[in-house]
Amino acid sequence: MSDFRIEQALAEMRAIGGQPVQQPEQDAPPVEEFSDLLRQAVEQVNDQQVDAKGMTNAFMNGEDVQLTDVMMSLQKADVSFEAMKEVRNQLLEAYQEIANMQV
Repeated sequence: MSDFRIEQALAEMRAIGGQPVQQPEQDAPPVEEFSDLLRQAVEQVNDQQVDAKGMTNAFMNGEDVQLTDVMMSLQKADVSFEAMKEVRNQLLEAYQEIANMQV
């Protein structure tokens, strides 16, 4: 990278650093609650599980579905389910830690 580009990038960073922080707009959408985000995540995992099951059934019935597509959908569903289980475990661990705190 040339010295000119580095100097230009540094100048831009310094200019941005001197600007005041912008306040959020009044018309900005409200922040979603954690329970809504968690519900959406569970629904997405469920949708992936249902899609994988549907593709598996279609393949077993001899429909025009590629085995690679079936395997990919099964792996995606499995990975998302394992990630959701890990999130659940972390939430339970955090809850137990908070519950055991002495006030």
